[in-house]
Amino acid sequence: MDEAVEQLVKAAQRGDARAFSALIARYERSVLAVAYAATGDSDRAADAAQEAFLRAWRKLEMLQEPKCFGNWLLGIARNVALDAGRKLRRQPAEPLADQPVPVDADPLTGMQQLEQSDRIAAALAQLDDLSRSAVVLRYYENLISREIGQLIGLSPAAVDMRLMRARQQLKELLGEDEPPQGSSSQGSVGVRML
Repeated sequence: MDEAVEQLVKAAQRGDARAFSALIARYERSVLAVAYAATGDSDRAADAAQEAFLRAWRKLEMLQEPKCFGNWLLGIARNVALDAGRKLRRQPAEPLADQPVPVDADPLTGMQQLEQSDRIAAALAQLDDLSRSAVVLRYYENLISREIGQLIGLSPAAVDMRLMRARQQLKELLGEDEPPQGSSSQGSVGVRML
């Protein structure tokens, strides 16, 4: 973690809301990615991210080592999102027909994108939490192994190993030689594998 982040954390611990806002801006995408990895839904991930930042603000004074802020924050986000995911599993899933179809010139293409997104989300949900977080941070956030490792508390080599195993598991779960290519625009979610 760079010194600027550490200084922002210390200022936020003294009650500086602007410093905490700067931390939110810096970590928002990573928190959303971790929350999405745990929930599989962008709306629930956004709710979980908001709750995670709120909890972090309330408990920031308890953080003993400002240099650990990123890991601490992502741990909060992961826990909030996992709790939300547990609550969701108790509710019946929304049928595919009730979900909005992405706006596209060709309705068939939109349905195929939605089905592909559902398959990818289901496959991601079967990965363990750390592997799912590593995959989302790499392929949705385009972070390098060192950055991912700092955020989830692993060495870059451990991140690379998890990613290698996760790619293989996703290939098997999706029943394909290569996982499908995709993007996260307009609410559909895809995974771009290297």
